[in-house]
Amino acid sequence: MTNLKLPTNRLLLGAVIAGCITVLANILWALTSNGVRDALTIVGVLAFATASALHAYVSYGREFLFKFLSVALIATFVIEVLGVATSFPFGTYEYDAERLGISVMGVPLLIPFAWFMMLYPSWLVARDLTKTKFLAIPIAALLMSTWDLYLDPQMVNEGYWTWFIDGQATKEIPLTNFFGWFLSTAVIFTLLSFVLKPNQSQTSNATAYALVIWVWLGSFLVNIVPVSPFFNQPAVAISGFIGMGIVLVPWSWKLWQQR
Repeated sequence: MTNLKLPTNRLLLGAVIAGCITVLANILWALTSNGVRDALTIVGVLAFATASALHAYVSYGREFLFKFLSVALIATFVIEVLGVATSFPFGTYEYDAERLGISVMGVPLLIPFAWFMMLYPSWLVARDLTKTKFLAIPIAALLMSTWDLYLDPQMVNEGYWTWFIDGQATKEIPLTNFFGWFLSTAVIFTLLSFVLKPNQSQTSNATAYALVIWVWLGSFLVNIVPVSPFFNQPAVAISGFIGMGIVLVPWSWKLWQQR
């Protein structure tokens, strides 16, 4: 019995380690600049994606992970290519082709992994709130969309991508971006609802939950504090905190009541 449990324990430990690397990379990101910051961006995304992938594998199995990864990575890459080429569904934008690693068709290959890293824990949170998969879809899509209220201002300020309004580069993020995120993630979660047949898992979701809470509260903290190296963006802090909180406050309360 011990031999059967050992690989699972090691994989869960790997997920915890990857989660810790994510948090460390995020903290160091705010304290560094230029090439080091770019490297930490890549490390943070890949570590978070690894934590999500290992947890999914242990909790639901190889077939589940393969299907989730396939849908998430392919769908998000197609959506991003469409977005860069046509401005639909987000608005007009372009990526810095050199700072986020290898790009294909104007989209850094890192970007689909950045989507996946939060798609999986968002799926878990939505399943906690409702067992009806068609209710889970808008809940998970809302959580993903409100996460971008933190993400987009930070990445735009760093220059990882640039928005254009009437042909002029701008740091103003169009409202279409939020609706584009909601539409895109709703489509992805709908696809996942058809292809995934997850069994009831007995694995602790602590690592995935901790990363979601870290994104929510850590992003609030780094934006609300008005002194360097914090970002001093109170509007971003409040919008992201309230936006994600629409899902995460009732979710946290439900988990607390189940204890």
